[in-house]
Amino acid sequence: MSEYSSRQSVLVKFYQRYLSDGDTPLFITAIAQIYSTATLERLLRVGDVHARRAAALALGLLGTSTSIAKLGPLLCAGDRKLRLVADDALRAIASREGSAHERHTLERVIRLNECSSFEKAIELSTDCIDATGGTSELFHQRSLAMFQLDCIGQAIEDCRQTLKLNPFHYAAMVGLGHCFLDQGDLVDSLFWFRQALDIYPDLEPIRIQVRRLEKAIQEL
Repeated sequence: MSEYSSRQSVLVKFYQRYLSDGDTPLFITAIAQIYSTATLERLLRVGDVHARRAAALALGLLGTSTSIAKLGPLLCAGDRKLRLVADDALRAIASREGSAHERHTLERVIRLNECSSFEKAIELSTDCIDATGGTSELFHQRSLAMFQLDCIGQAIEDCRQTLKLNPFHYAAMVGLGHCFLDQGDLVDSLFWFRQALDIYPDLEPIRIQVRRLEKAIQEL
C-alpha cells in the first residue's frame, strides 16, 4: 500500500469510528497528530468519497479560512452527504474567523437577530466592523438586520462585502435575491437566487422561488 493510500485508509478509519462514537475530541486529537491541513485539503480533492467526507469533517474542526476555497466547490458535489459535511465545515470555519473579540461579537449579534433586536444588532456589528474590519459572518448578520429594518441598500452592500470575503457564501446570495425582489427588480433577484443554487443545489425553497420568478418574468 502506498503512503497516500495508507493515509486515506487511516483517515477513513478515524471517520468511521467518529460516526460510531461521536467523540469529537478524540477525532480531533487523532487527526491533528497525523494530518496537516495541506494533506487534508489534498485528500479532499483526490480521495475516494469516504476520504473526502472525512477530510471535509476534519477541516471543519481544524481548518481556517484558507480552507474555504477547497471546501466551497464541494457544496455542489455529486455526493449529497459530502455536500452536507462541506456545508457544516464551512459554517464551523466561519464561526472561528477573526479575533476573539470578533467571534464574541458575532455570537451576540446572532442572538440579537434571533430575538428581533435588529437595531442593537446593527449597532454592535457596526462598532466591531469599524474597529476591526469585520468578518464575512459579521457583514452577513448585519445585512439580515438591515433587511428587517428596510435598509435595503445597506443590506445589499453588506451582502456584497460578505461575498468579497467568502465567495461561496450562498446565504448572502439568497439575501441579495430577497433584497432585489423587495425592490421589484425581478431580473437581478432571479440572477442571485440562481447563483445560490449553482453554489448549493440543495436549497429547495430557493428553487421554488426561481420557478416563480421565471414565470413572472415571462408574463411581463
